[in-house]
Amino acid sequence: MSGSRYFTAVLLIASAVNLALMVPGGFVETRDFSAYPAAVLLAFNVFLTVLGLGSLVLVHFLMKTGKGRVWAGLAGLAFTAVYLLDIGRIFPVPPNPMSTLLATLEWIGTVLGIALAVSAVALRGETKPVNGVKPRLVLPIALGLFLVALIIVVFATKSAMGI
Repeated sequence: MSGSRYFTAVLLIASAVNLALMVPGGFVETRDFSAYPAAVLLAFNVFLTVLGLGSLVLVHFLMKTGKGRVWAGLAGLAFTAVYLLDIGRIFPVPPNPMSTLLATLEWIGTVLGIALAVSAVALRGETKPVNGVKPRLVLPIALGLFLVALIIVVFATKSAMGI
C-alpha cells in the first residue's frame, strides 16, 4: 500500500469527522437558519451528508482498489468550498455570528480540504488495483448507510430550522 494512498485516506476520514462535528443541533453548530426555506436547508444537508458519508465510503474503495483519486480530489474541493463560503458569509448567512470554535473547525476543514485535493492529485499513476480486489457495497451496508444518512439529514434540517 502506498503512503500517498494512506495519507489521502486519512485526510478523507479527518475531513468527514471534522464535518460531522459541525452538524446543526450538535455542540458546535448552534446558529439559527430558520430564515431559509426548508427545501434549501434540506438540499444543503443532503449535500453535506453525502459529502461526509461518501468520503468514508471512498476510503474503502481507495484502500481496496487504489481507485477513486478523482472523487477524492472533488471531495477535497467540495469541503474547501463549503467552508470558504461559510467563512466568507456567502452561504449560509444566519443572523447570529459564528462561534470561535466553529470558525476554527471551518479553517481546519479548509486546510484539510486543500490538502485532500492536492493529495488526490499526487495519487496520479497509483491507481492500479490492489491484489485484484473488486470491492462492492453490499445491500445491507448500502441500506444502513441510507438509513444513517436519512437520520442525519432529518436531524440537521430540523435543528437548523429551530424545530
